[in-house]
Amino acid sequence: MSYEIVMPYIGSILSENNYKYHLTKKTKPFVRMWMRDLANKVKLLEVPRSESYEVGVFGRFSDDRRPDISNLFKVISDAVQDGLEVNDKHFRLVDRGYTLGHWDPELVITVTPL
Repeated sequence: MSYEIVMPYIGSILSENNYKYHLTKKTKPFVRMWMRDLANKVKLLEVPRSESYEVGVFGRFSDDRRPDISNLFKVISDAVQDGLEVNDKHFRLVDRGYTLGHWDPELVITVTPL
């Protein structure tokens, strides 16, 4: 069984290239809030314990100025790790693709115990 969370796509700040300050290497506050929100939503799902998980990401974007979904994996896996309380080394991350033409960009994140 897969568990689904829909999160707003808040822009390139979620990219592995932009989510931390370059000098201090600290996560930017808006990204920390987004990650905390995702972690809390994962906790509410009460995903069963497993030895490994598949974490899929599907994007719904406005136009071709979309991110490379693989660049979002670091932020998403860290947040899901906090929500599941499982080390992200047990995750298999999957790019599920994207569609264009949506007014409110969002990410559909699925967590599947394997």
